[in-house]
Amino acid sequence: MTDHAQLVGDILQEYAERGIFRGFSRAPAKGSYRVLWLRDQLFEWRWNDAKKSLRITCVLPQVAPQSAMYRELRSWLKSRQDAALPDHRRCDAQRVALRPYNRGGSVALTLRSLDGDVEYLVRKMVSLVNELYVDFLSSGLYLDWQIETFNLDPDNPR
Repeated sequence: MTDHAQLVGDILQEYAERGIFRGFSRAPAKGSYRVLWLRDQLFEWRWNDAKKSLRITCVLPQVAPQSAMYRELRSWLKSRQDAALPDHRRCDAQRVALRPYNRGGSVALTLRSLDGDVEYLVRKMVSLVNELYVDFLSSGLYLDWQIETFNLDPDNPR
């Protein structure tokens, strides 16, 4: 395992120990991590040492690639790099490249370090995904999607 892969795992484990995640595990020597987190989803995180990137293979399930939701998500993600946002909410475009992918309805998210600061990259990924669920999905536009996708109680979707 590379030093960066170890660092990624250590930072994620720190979040788990603080109770931010409900579960955490790492695959030995692979740069692969599993995090039980938002809406009780199991998120697969993968560190790519050659690209200095971190990917969550499915940050949102069941989002059609040509849907309005996916277009709005891409726009929302782009807005997370706006210089007008406060530092703690912004993914600095000088430091990380942010890219969503949609493969068969599974939205993956990749952050690639542009300055080599792996800790910044990991912490921004955690913040970005949390904000995606707390901000983007809380608009109410996608309540029916959330109820269906996450099997939520329609009378108490939170």
